[in-house]
Amino acid sequence: MLTNIPSATLRQLVKLSERKDALLAKIQRIDRQIAAIQRRATAAGQIQKAPVTVSRAPRMKKVRRRK
Repeated sequence: MLTNIPSATLRQLVKLSERKDALLAKIQRIDRQIAAIQRRATAAGQIQKAPVTVSRAPRMKKVRRRK
């Protein structure tokens, strides 16, 4: 697996791993804040469910090319 890795490289990996962990923790906090806001808005009746429609561009006709 990971053998004979220079110490400078290991330090970089540790530093990046710590940075990643910090960012993941920040994302979790943001997700919790979003969920709390959505719960409050739903409880206050500010969010109403509406039907979802999907629209697409019309299909293009295939043109056969002659060889």
